[in-house]
Amino acid sequence: MLAPWKQFFETLWFLSCFIPVRKWRRAFRDKKLFGYRDKLVALRNHYHDLNWKNFRLAKGGGSLAFIVDNKYVFKVRKFQNDAAAATEKFMYEKRITDAIAPVVPVAVPRIDVCNVGGYVVYATEFIPGRIMLDLPMEKIMAHRQEIAKTLGRIIYALFNAELPGLSDLRPQKQTTDIGLVHGDMCSNILVNPDTMEITGIIDWEWAHFGSLWDEFHGIYRVRKKMRLTDIAPITMWEYYKLRDSKK
Repeated sequence: MLAPWKQFFETLWFLSCFIPVRKWRRAFRDKKLFGYRDKLVALRNHYHDLNWKNFRLAKGGGSLAFIVDNKYVFKVRKFQNDAAAATEKFMYEKRITDAIAPVVPVAVPRIDVCNVGGYVVYATEFIPGRIMLDLPMEKIMAHRQEIAKTLGRIIYALFNAELPGLSDLRPQKQTTDIGLVHGDMCSNILVNPDTMEITGIIDWEWAHFGSLWDEFHGIYRVRKKMRLTDIAPITMWEYYKLRDSKK
C-alpha cells in the first residue's frame, strides 16, 4: 500500500530528531529508515523539474519506490553499501523487462538505470493501476474469472516465449518444461480499480527460467488473501486450455 508509508517514514524521521547522540541518530535513520530522507533529497535535487509536492512512497522487499505525480517511479535499494551490486540487480531486471515487453499482453516497466547523488536509481514511467491485493476482497472475487484468465494468458506468453536475448540465463541442461517465470507474481499485479482489468505486472527482479510449478505456486504462496480468491486454479485451467489449443 502506498499512502501510509510516506507518513510513517516522515513521522519516524521527525521523532529521530529527539535522539540525543548524533551517531545513534544517524544509525537509526540508516538502519531503520534506510536513509529515506537522504535518498529523497538526492532525487529531488536531480529531478528538480518534477512535482514532488505530493509524491507517494512504496516499500518493497529490497527497495524504496518514490512515485511522482503518477507519472514516474524511482526505486533505490534500501541498503546500498555496494553500488556495483545494486547496479547489477537493477540491470538484471531491466534486461528481463526489455526482453519480455513485446511478448506479454500487459505493461511491464521500461527501466533506465542511472546514478543520482551517489545512489544507483531505477527509473521508469508509472504504470496506471493499483496493486490488486490492496483492493477489497469482494471486488476481487467479483472479477476473479476475468483476472485469472488474463493471468493464464500472461503466464502462457511468458513461459513459451523464445527470448533469444536471455538464452544464457537458461539452465545448461535443457528440458521442455522450463520457461521464464516471474517468481513472485501474486503481490505485483496491477489492475484498473474501476474495471478490474490487469494493466501491468511489476517487480521482475526474481524472474528466472524455471518450471510452471514455480509460477503457479508463486501466484498464491505469499499472500493468504490471494489463496482465498481461488484465482490460481482458474489461471492454471486457462494456461492448459491455451496450451492444448496450440497443439
